[in-house]
Amino acid sequence: MIREKYDELFAVIDPHITLAFPFKSNISNEKLRQQLLDITKDINPFKIKCKGVTLRKDERINTYYIFLNLIEGKEIINEINRKIYENILKDIDIKKYNYKPHITLGNTNNPNERIELNEEFETIIDSIAVEQIGENEESIIQFKINL
Repeated sequence: MIREKYDELFAVIDPHITLAFPFKSNISNEKLRQQLLDITKDINPFKIKCKGVTLRKDERINTYYIFLNLIEGKEIINEINRKIYENILKDIDIKKYNYKPHITLGNTNNPNERIELNEEFETIIDSIAVEQIGENEESIIQFKINL
């Protein structure tokens, strides 16, 4: 319900946790798959818990993203993110992104938007998907890696 109201892409992109910001690269899918297998070989399926929302301003487009907060499991997600940038995307300065694990629920122009989401829920993360963003902003899954 929240994504339907605040996210114009809710019908074409499933809820997800972004591990690496969109990038352009000449790396083949097979090489990327192998590198992801290498950096996740010691990571097993893990639980995340989510509760509450945060508004985070994006100065570039003068909007506020609505983030579903992760309250458990974010350490493992941060580790995967760090390994991706240290081993695969070495040429990109991750510090400029100020990465915080979350699930994006949408965006708003209102910095005072009140979204009540106090329920806590959990799920198991058991795979990583590599996606390409299509011409219409749709998600095109290139491959998945099981943890």
